[in-house]
Amino acid sequence: MLPSKYVCWSLIIGMVQLAFMVLPVQAQECSKPIGKPNMVLTEAFITKETFGEGTIASFECEIGYARAGGSRSVTCTAGVWSTVTLTCTRKSCGHPGEVMNGNYILDEGILFGARAAVTCDTGYMLVGSGVRNCMVEGWDGRVPVCEVVKCGKPPTIVNGGLVIPPDDVYHYRSVVEYSCEKEFTLVGTKSIVCEKEGEFQPAPPECKMVSCPAPVVENGVRIEGRLPPYKHKSFVTYKCNDGYKMIGEASLTCEIEGWSASIPTCKDGAPGPTSPPAANNHTWKIVGGVLGGLGFVCVIGFIVYKYKARARSSYLP
Repeated sequence: MLPSKYVCWSLIIGMVQLAFMVLPVQAQECSKPIGKPNMVLTEAFITKETFGEGTIASFECEIGYARAGGSRSVTCTAGVWSTVTLTCTRKSCGHPGEVMNGNYILDEGILFGARAAVTCDTGYMLVGSGVRNCMVEGWDGRVPVCEVVKCGKPPTIVNGGLVIPPDDVYHYRSVVEYSCEKEFTLVGTKSIVCEKEGEFQPAPPECKMVSCPAPVVENGVRIEGRLPPYKHKSFVTYKCNDGYKMIGEASLTCEIEGWSASIPTCKDGAPGPTSPPAANNHTWKIVGGVLGGLGFVCVIGFIVYKYKARARSSYLP
């Protein structure tokens, strides 16, 4: 039996009413909410794509970030999410700790993701890793250690040695001194220092046999100093014989590289005939000419004077 016309229209009207009832419900759904930087939806909502009317979703800060304020929740109302007020900022790891005989370089700060490097003071060396990273749970690793620099035994030298017997280990800035055996001279610095590189500096001294040849000064005589052999710091002083003049230094000292100056010489110093310097001959000629001229004038004047005197006497009664 076929349904009546009334039944068909009833079904059509019912379906239309049902459609109108469903459409408003679909219009109330919200898509996945979008949070601010450094936050994500919680695990219960992160996989969903649509949210029904009145749904309350929640956010949480990403790893390494902490809640600084605002609400974690948002609500779907009429297809629109309420405003996200949650604020997330990077976590602080605080200061990484004090380093004995060293310091941290905190150019990147102390917040999550920052990197702190250690520098040791002069004379100290880093033991272990010198870098720490600000992680979720705080700084990784442990506070680094800066140990004092150490030097091994100082070098040995020939014909000499240390003033004090050597130790097995020397710390930074430790000083050792050398001395030479008898008859040997210490050449160089007598003290060396354990430096920051873990080695003694400067190079150790040498012990050398220093001697100088006996000077030969002809026409001269030694007036001070010892007889040969001449060792380091021996000195002599010479004087020339009468009639001779010394050229050079009279006193000599035996140094590491030899005598302190060239051997002096004694040259004949007797005076001989001298003549006016050539540069003054012209001056003397001028002076002679002037004096000659003055003499001539004086003679003429005298003759004239005598002549006049004789003439006056001839007129007297």
